[in-house]
Amino acid sequence: MGIIRKQSFYSSIFIYIGFAFGAVNLIMLMPKIFSKEEIGLTRVLIDVSTLLATVASLGAVPVINKFFPFYHDYLKPEKNDLPKLTLIVSLIGFVLFVAFSVIFKGLIIRKFSGNSPLFITYFSAIYPLTFFILAFNMLEGFAWGLHKTVASNFLKEGGIRIISTVMLLVFAFAHISFTQYINVFSLPYAVAAIALMVVLWRTGQLKFSSGGISNVTRRLGKRMFVFSSYVFSSNVFTLLRKTNDILIISSISGLENAGLFSYATFVISFMEVPQRSMYAITTPILATAWKNRDMAKIQELYTKSSITLSIAGVGIFGAIWLSVSNLVLYLGPGWHLIVQIIFILGLAKMIDLITGINNQIIQTSNYWRFDFVSSIVVVFISFFCNLYLQRRIGTVGAAYADLITVAIFNLARYLFIWIRFGMQPLSLKTLWALLLGIGGVLLVQQLPFMFNMYIDTIVRSVLFMGLFGVAVINTRLSEDVNNAWVIVKGKIGLRY
Repeated sequence: MGIIRKQSFYSSIFIYIGFAFGAVNLIMLMPKIFSKEEIGLTRVLIDVSTLLATVASLGAVPVINKFFPFYHDYLKPEKNDLPKLTLIVSLIGFVLFVAFSVIFKGLIIRKFSGNSPLFITYFSAIYPLTFFILAFNMLEGFAWGLHKTVASNFLKEGGIRIISTVMLLVFAFAHISFTQYINVFSLPYAVAAIALMVVLWRTGQLKFSSGGISNVTRRLGKRMFVFSSYVFSSNVFTLLRKTNDILIISSISGLENAGLFSYATFVISFMEVPQRSMYAITTPILATAWKNRDMAKIQELYTKSSITLSIAGVGIFGAIWLSVSNLVLYLGPGWHLIVQIIFILGLAKMIDLITGINNQIIQTSNYWRFDFVSSIVVVFISFFCNLYLQRRIGTVGAAYADLITVAIFNLARYLFIWIRFGMQPLSLKTLWALLLGIGGVLLVQQLPFMFNMYIDTIVRSVLFMGLFGVAVINTRLSEDVNNAWVIVKGKIGLRY
């Protein structure tokens, strides 16, 4: 676990730096610069382009994640034709996306012109944004395979947000129009993709071969095609499950409510930082472990990911919940609904974290067809839950739909791995982590309001994280957490 612990630690630091800039952008700058409808538009553009980039890849990214170890082990970089093949496939996918968007533009206009006319006005911004997200996703797959996860995570979570901060400040002080801002909206993603390409090119391990089809491709080609077809479809359905809520909100309730929901989603996304780092680092290791049939390594990764992510999730969710009233106070009138949405989405994310890296285990195994089937079933559940609940109880219905679908999806994956492989990640340590977190929240909630919302947020967050951290370390719930604490102590010179 040495490489996982080290890279996960540094990746998380860089990602949290990026999230800090994201908080500045979304919570501090954008409400003072844009209207709720304009904020909602930026969130919808990103969600739609992310979904379309996944569709346009035509399964190339999961192929890189699973099969790159074979190419890396058996071919020299100049003979490795995987970069060339996946590039061609993705370019074909992007051209098809452009063609279909032109053909079905009338349908899109009819669906969104009533409640979200701004989306139709700036629909063309989707094309460059989708292209650069697609390019980055492709390069990220190779970065994971070459264990350059720290660089890719920093660029994806940090670099994009830092450049976005600069753009917002320019918008605020240079008094450029909203149209001009949207025209360069894809710039941070373009810079991140180019920077990651430079990083990978300098390793000497990523080259576009000029020769024909390699022996590895001939041997694995059919298997790669079948795998990419299933996993690609699974990824598309999974992303549809994650994005259909805000798309339905935009269609039914308008971009203003989409903006409110996106704020709640962003706040809860702080809980995903350790998860994203762990996914990036464990995916190539799991692929290699399946290749070597090292079940002990897979079980080790599964167990440690569950308790480590549970602890991280409880710590972050607790700090968020203790400060949520201050967030509403800052945002002002009309934002009270965000409290309920944050709580429900936080419960859903905790379920996802507690079950560890179950999705990566299935996708990198020979049973990835199960992921495909379950993803299809769950996306339909999500879609109909969102339609029904949003029409019945409004925007908060999207949060309840997310909780229901996340619970069903993770339960299905948990039971499949347990029955098929005899592995499950949970223990009494998970329960102890939850109880310690709840106890810490209840204790800190007894404090009176501290002077102003900024000081109150800092005091409550620091106190809770300190109490919870000390309890977790002293009870030794997670080997990774305790080893990370040893690293931190060494860096800052503590003896405790």
